[in-house]
Amino acid sequence: MTPYFAWQSTHRRHHIYANNLAKDHNYVPPQAEQYASVLGITTEQLETLDEMTEDAPIAAFGRIVMQQVLGWPMYLLNNITASAGSLYGKQSDKILGNSHLNPWSTLFRPEEAHLMIASDIGLALTASGLYMAAQKFGFASVALLYGQPYLWTNHWIVAITYLHHTHPKLPKYQPEAWTFIKGALATVDRNLGFAGQHMLHNIADYHVIHHLFSYVSPVI
Repeated sequence: MTPYFAWQSTHRRHHIYANNLAKDHNYVPPQAEQYASVLGITTEQLETLDEMTEDAPIAAFGRIVMQQVLGWPMYLLNNITASAGSLYGKQSDKILGNSHLNPWSTLFRPEEAHLMIASDIGLALTASGLYMAAQKFGFASVALLYGQPYLWTNHWIVAITYLHHTHPKLPKYQPEAWTFIKGALATVDRNLGFAGQHMLHNIADYHVIHHLFSYVSPVI
């Protein structure tokens, strides 16, 4: 249940603009002033709040649950963690206006709409198949055999990409200081041990190379 061509489009632009604070699509941290404005507090109050909650187990647990359960669906629905400059149009305040599910959202060029429609058709067919399976075998069986693995896969997508793109020593660049090489090198490989090698096929081990040598078409 992932819109194939929609994610292909935005992931491609993430590779082009990795770690560019103005144009990247993934894990772009909000500036302190922007974050404080969303919360309706001052930057000084934000610093105090961070100090009070950064080591609180319940706060850390809440962030983990929200990120690992809702992070991927919210990215697909609302393009969270992306910069406003990553959009082709002005950020929309409409429902699904910045969504991977909307063929005419601000994420895509008009000439890409037919590909996004194909993605949505694929999602609709999959959802229909799941509905028919639930009618025949029961909702609980489908939830166990499809829903639970889907959540588990989503967990790993978010966890691994988060670890690849966040580290205290990894820089994020303003546009005037950014280059493609700087952005590609500002990612990190992660060794997940036995599970990473034998169960996840080394997906976490070679992310820097993935950014340096993956094919992307010219910047547009």
